[in-house]
Amino acid sequence: MIKSSKIYSFYLNLFRTVSMKKTIFYFLSLLFLASCKDEVIDPPAPVADQLKMTMQPTFGSTDLVLDQTYTTDEGYLVQFTDLKCYITDVANGSSTLCSSALFDYRANNTVLFTKPGKPSDYADLTMSLGVAASKNHADPTSFSSSDPLYITIANDMHWGWNPGYIFMKVEAKVDTIQNGIDNFDHTIVFHIGGDAYLQNLQLNSITWNAAGNGIYTRALKLDMQKFLNNGTEIIDLKTEYTSHTGPGQEAISLKVIQHLKDAISLY
Repeated sequence: MIKSSKIYSFYLNLFRTVSMKKTIFYFLSLLFLASCKDEVIDPPAPVADQLKMTMQPTFGSTDLVLDQTYTTDEGYLVQFTDLKCYITDVANGSSTLCSSALFDYRANNTVLFTKPGKPSDYADLTMSLGVAASKNHADPTSFSSSDPLYITIANDMHWGWNPGYIFMKVEAKVDTIQNGIDNFDHTIVFHIGGDAYLQNLQLNSITWNAAGNGIYTRALKLDMQKFLNNGTEIIDLKTEYTSHTGPGQEAISLKVIQHLKDAISLY
């Protein structure tokens, strides 16, 4: 009888233990389900709009390719080998979209910049071709390492602290003799910089094109045919072919950078 009682007690305790474990399991399960039910998943943070500006060199109505041959209004054959320039202080009033961008067609294709901004805030823009005096003579190592004005990014677009940055480079090879024989032995080198040559541009009624994922794009055009002939005067590559903005080169330097400014428009 005592043995039976012990067996009964054993199974009763076992039953209670199992029941307690089940009770705890069910209780914890209910808490888990309740917590899942009440959990609020935050929506993803909105992606800030990005404005991407590019600049496509052309020769008239044709997209320009470096080292490819084009014919000037005078009948010269020209191959452009390098196109570079600084575009700075891109803004709408007091709201700056991009403080500095370096256009390098050979190294970076048509890229100018991508910056945070809303299309509606930048339907009109002013900008400079070149670098303003306040930055032109600053220590080029003082800028952020990602800034196009930083010395290692500027690279050969910086002369030194006194003259500052090279605002624009146009280099080319030209055949000026129309004899049916290609001979590109005439070298064009325009390296223009200096405070007196800073040029200001204004673009109005800009339409930014939605590219998806909050990115909006706008292309500019750099028409090198218009650079050579802006409708008012020409740059005759046979006689006007070099400037490093040195003494005695003031007239050709100003003419060249003004022509480059005139060649920039909305595409």
